[in-house]
Amino acid sequence: MYFQSIGSRLSEDLKRIKHDHFDAMELSDYVKLVSIATEETFEGGALICYQGQKNRYIRMVVEGELDVLRDGVHTYSLNEGNFASEAGLHAGLLLSGDIESSCTVISKPSISGQPVKSARVLRWDRSELMGILNKESGLRRSLTAAMSWDIVRKLKGQRQYISEQMVDDPELWTQKRREQSEDRYASIIQNVLQYPNFFEERRDELNKYRIIHHIDDKHHKLALKKCGWTIEEYEAGECNHNSDKDSR
Repeated sequence: MYFQSIGSRLSEDLKRIKHDHFDAMELSDYVKLVSIATEETFEGGALICYQGQKNRYIRMVVEGELDVLRDGVHTYSLNEGNFASEAGLHAGLLLSGDIESSCTVISKPSISGQPVKSARVLRWDRSELMGILNKESGLRRSLTAAMSWDIVRKLKGQRQYISEQMVDDPELWTQKRREQSEDRYASIIQNVLQYPNFFEERRDELNKYRIIHHIDDKHHKLALKKCGWTIEEYEAGECNHNSDKDSR
């Protein structure tokens, strides 16, 4: 009854997002989710996070549009209900702390001097959110499902970029999208390897992520190399040369 009462007092924007993007989530869970978020507003062209930044936040667009850039190349846009920096949560990965951003995210800038609507987002501290999801299994399942559909929407939008000829240089765009995907996976791996006590239980989620995002053995190996691990160490669940350094 308490959450039903709070739910009835949600803003019209949040009610619409609940209906359009979180329909399968219980109202009580949705209220819990949005109640721990911080709302942010960004004027057109404002920087939200930059490529290579250690980012501890997950964000969701409430209003407006965000542009995602890889090395200055616009790779896709985020609209109402889209998440940014979710770092494998859709695959079941509950990662705390910082994740290195594989792209720059800005609020959509004005074009030819035309004013644009400010972007409004909800922001969650990653560690705080993961703490709640570890305790609330129902919320975890429904949020994971919502994020899975969000990934589908993003991929569909990226295909439209090509089919509707919205990309000036399709070859460069494809290259930057691939680099962004590979860099994102390396950042996820880097976070996972920082917490060896949880490594084994996250291996299945990492494999699921690889399947969803077509991370082949070659790029899995490259991601590990970037983190200073070998395939053999990954399979064993222990980075031997780091242990050697610690023992000296």
